[in-house]
Amino acid sequence: MVWASAGTIWLTALGCSASIPVWNGMWKLNESKSNIPGPSFSLTILPTGEYHSDNGTYSYNFRCDGKEYTTRPNRTISCTQSSASEMDTTATGDGKKFAAHWELSADGKTLTVKTNSTGTDAPVKATERVYLRTSGSSGFVGGWQDTKRLASIPQLVLTLNKQALHIALSGSGQYMDPPLNGTDAPCHGPFVPQGLTLAIRPNGPREFLTLRKMDGKIVNQGSLRLSADGHTLIEEYWPPSRPDERATLVYEKQ
Repeated sequence: MVWASAGTIWLTALGCSASIPVWNGMWKLNESKSNIPGPSFSLTILPTGEYHSDNGTYSYNFRCDGKEYTTRPNRTISCTQSSASEMDTTATGDGKKFAAHWELSADGKTLTVKTNSTGTDAPVKATERVYLRTSGSSGFVGGWQDTKRLASIPQLVLTLNKQALHIALSGSGQYMDPPLNGTDAPCHGPFVPQGLTLAIRPNGPREFLTLRKMDGKIVNQGSLRLSADGHTLIEEYWPPSRPDERATLVYEKQ
């Protein structure tokens, strides 16, 4: 599980050239004012017996038989399951391997995933994520929400000009440069799935519409608004088919 599979990308645009200094700079998430509804990811069992994983951005199928299954272009996952409450997965991509141990609590309400990585570069620091069940009753099948979902969102560094917006996610190595005319722009950096794009379009002087796609299919749509004093950035987004599942992220200028 990586931050980029959670399904959150931030963007904005320029209403007029005089506003560039207002948008430019570093923005930090205010967790107490922010909310992302729904699970971070879900697992279901297909009629064929395969696991189906969906994190809201992309999905894939796999079996716990030790074989490799394709998740995205040039990326795979393999899985072995030792019991009803423990399994191990190995994901490959970008020249690295990510080994994860999944373990359910005795009551089945909590899932702990411990991940280590190896590769040609320096290994990524081992991580531990704890998820709470949002649906399902037993086993790994169900919806799972990261207990530190908001805490894992990096700060934004925005640099705006008359043609495009450069968005850097501080510390993650991820970035994008969507033009201000609504054209889809690719997302770059570690853990970003190939085929993920962002588009932005002004909607008045202080609001901008956003559109995020995966392989040309809309993942979510939303808006980004700048407060009158220029100190607060509010992003809202939702799946087109589920407008009631609206995420709200509130950033404050640093």
